[in-house]
Amino acid sequence: MFNTPKLFLVIIFMLVGVTSALYSNHLKFLPDINVSAGGGLRDTLNPEIVIEPDSFYVVIKPDTVLQFQMVIFNEGNDTLEFSIDNNAQFYNPVPALDRSVEGSTLTSDITSYIPGETIDYAFSLFNGSPDNEWLDTLVVHMPEGVSLNFSTNFTGGSLGPLVFDGNTGTAVTASWNDENGGGGNIVPGETAIALLNLSFDEALDDTLLIPYEISGDVFGSAPHVIYDTLILAPKNIWLITGPESGTVPPGGQLNIDLYFNSGGIPIGYYDRFFSVETNDTSNLIYDIPVTLIVFPYNLTHTLTIPEGWSGISTYVLPFFPEIEDIFDTLSNQIEVLRDQNNIFWPGQQINTIGEWNTYEGYIINASEQIQVNIPGIFEVSQTIFLQEGWHIMPVLTTQVSSTFVVFRDVEDLIDIVMEVAGDKVYWPSQNIYTLTQLHPGKAYYIRVTGDCSIHFPSPVE
Repeated sequence: MFNTPKLFLVIIFMLVGVTSALYSNHLKFLPDINVSAGGGLRDTLNPEIVIEPDSFYVVIKPDTVLQFQMVIFNEGNDTLEFSIDNNAQFYNPVPALDRSVEGSTLTSDITSYIPGETIDYAFSLFNGSPDNEWLDTLVVHMPEGVSLNFSTNFTGGSLGPLVFDGNTGTAVTASWNDENGGGGNIVPGETAIALLNLSFDEALDDTLLIPYEISGDVFGSAPHVIYDTLILAPKNIWLITGPESGTVPPGGQLNIDLYFNSGGIPIGYYDRFFSVETNDTSNLIYDIPVTLIVFPYNLTHTLTIPEGWSGISTYVLPFFPEIEDIFDTLSNQIEVLRDQNNIFWPGQQINTIGEWNTYEGYIINASEQIQVNIPGIFEVSQTIFLQEGWHIMPVLTTQVSSTFVVFRDVEDLIDIVMEVAGDKVYWPSQNIYTLTQLHPGKAYYIRVTGDCSIHFPSPVE
């Protein structure tokens, strides 16, 4: 035990040691601070980026542009600088001015272009005037890099055409006019259409803005003119952002418009991403994953089923998946339908299948040839997973596919693939390849010697 003098000395030494530790080892017990060049101390300054949402799931029709929005937050204490890497630029469209022939529009049947190509566009001019004003003039300003080669008149108005003024060339301003002076030729509710032939410079890679003016006959209530802009997106750019770069103050936020463009992209399922580059030292590059699904919304797969036994499948997810709904009016022509484990037997009122499974094939026996229309959405995953053994394999693509392509990566695991009601086989171990194609709508027997996945080619319309 310590006596009183010794205990006092121990306490003194302990206090000295703790104090020394606090002021040594680079101030490690003190709050984080920086030493400036002048020897003073200041708080650390750093932006902190937060992005919402931080991923996107986009379902889009072919040759379409869809708008989404992303928000960039700065939760740090210094100005955030950012730029978006998507290899495209976006310019905000020119807004309609206050004066307008309300509801009138100019639209195009195609919303994209291909650099270096010449394309025919059908422009539609609609009169949406609420007060019986007739349209008599359209003026279109072609941007740099776009050439108007020729145009027809706008026809479809009950009082006559709007006649093309004949102006052609690059970056030209062209007009279509009511030449009879009768006060306008397109009355409310009517649409007139003209065919324009446009050429695009090979160097173009940005979204194109085509300003236009629609004028009425001034006999209705003011205003009488609308100013607006057609937007054409390049087919090789899948994402356009606005703005592409900028700054966000501490505690602030900025909304970013995202325009997803499916122009030129085949129907299918795509995993992509774009990057946000910042001066946030903890997030210099912020990757945003995007699942892009391109398919026609009202897709109907028509199955032609022959008399007798055959194998069937579909590449759509049915809107009405119940087996009894799919074959509602055809049950009298169906002897039996079965999958690997279940059966649909209308004559005996037996249905253990329940709902159609797109990832499975089916064996059917029909008393006569029938057609079945299956409306739904495209099955975006063209991959099926098989365990060792026998299966009834569907075909998850809209196009006829080569067996050598589909089975290329798993041939070592395939024992045999064969038609349900035919004599063609794909039999690698015996070097027999009479089955060379897989057809949409059909199903095939397959036996695999181990667990594997089979991926079908991306579909086409």
